Amino acid sequence: MFGSTPITVKITIKNTGPVAGAEVVQVYLGIPVDGQPPKRLVSFQKVSLEPGQSRELTLTIDPAATHHPLGVWDCAANDFVVKPGEYTVYVGTSSEDTPFVAMVLVPGT
Repeated sequence: MFGSTPITVKITIKNTGPVAGAEVVQVYLGIPVDGQPPKRLVSFQKVSLEPGQSRELTLTIDPAATHHPLGVWDCAANDFVVKPGEYTVYVGTSSEDTPFVAMVLVPGT
């Protein structure tokens, strides 16, 4: 199993507008297992920024978290398991707006 090694996502966001505002940065995973949704929300953070302000965010995906962000239910094991494969990490402001994409390889046991 993948264990409890967290996946860290770092991104810098900037308010390019003329007024203060807030944005919710969202991280989704594409689980490489048949029957899973194309994107699973696994982390998010709301950020308030003044005009022209930038901020670097670090969002963590913890495989050991109680919501099983990398896990799928295995009936034979009667438990959540993490399958090996290439997981797609999507970052954006909604499931429809994820302009930043990366791959994470989860090795087999």
